[in-house]
Amino acid sequence: MIRAILFDKDGTLLKFTEGWVDSIVDFLEDKILDDNKKREVFKEIGIREDGGVEENSILSSETAMDLAIIFSKYLDEDLDEIYGELDDHLLNYLKENNKFIRETCDLRKLFEALRDRKILIGIFTSDNYRQAKYSMEYLGLDSSIDFYAAADIYKKKPNKESLEVFKKKYSLEDQEIIIVGDSRVDMVFGEDTLKVGVLCGTGSREMLSKYTDNIIDDPSQVLKFL
Repeated sequence: MIRAILFDKDGTLLKFTEGWVDSIVDFLEDKILDDNKKREVFKEIGIREDGGVEENSILSSETAMDLAIIFSKYLDEDLDEIYGELDDHLLNYLKENNKFIRETCDLRKLFEALRDRKILIGIFTSDNYRQAKYSMEYLGLDSSIDFYAAADIYKKKPNKESLEVFKKKYSLEDQEIIIVGDSRVDMVFGEDTLKVGVLCGTGSREMLSKYTDNIIDDPSQVLKFL
């Protein structure tokens, strides 16, 4: 019997919008980088020439620290300084441009349906806690979230530290949990649970099908697995 669902955030619950690309462009705007170096940075983190984002790239599925590590190769700044500045920038950019916080489906309806079934709801994200919580607060959904697994609190996905904490906190077994995500790391993170891939993010059906047979258009369809 399923007792809990852990959702990835960006690309799963929230649309992976141009806002993520724009925020990185904005962050690098004042840095001393020529156009060639910027193109190298964009390629390394997964921003395509058309402005889209590569599946399973650093920008689509890794952390702010991973981005900072790439930036530190090109900037004459300390890694910790870059990371701190980037973390603040991403939160402030999100607050100033909250039009980019867009749901992939009717999350309120989905969460209410899960609550009616006594299902625990968690978010596991490569984003940091402040950004994840602000996004849910902005949408009026924070009170529905039982657990946040963010990259600045626990070891990043696919490390299972946050999953083990979640299981211990609520006395759960792997087979009682559904993991919903759009990337390779999401699927590897949930390898011992019921894995569900969504097509509303950056991950393709071809890629997701290597890890699970359970592929849906968006998270609203996860109800059929209960």
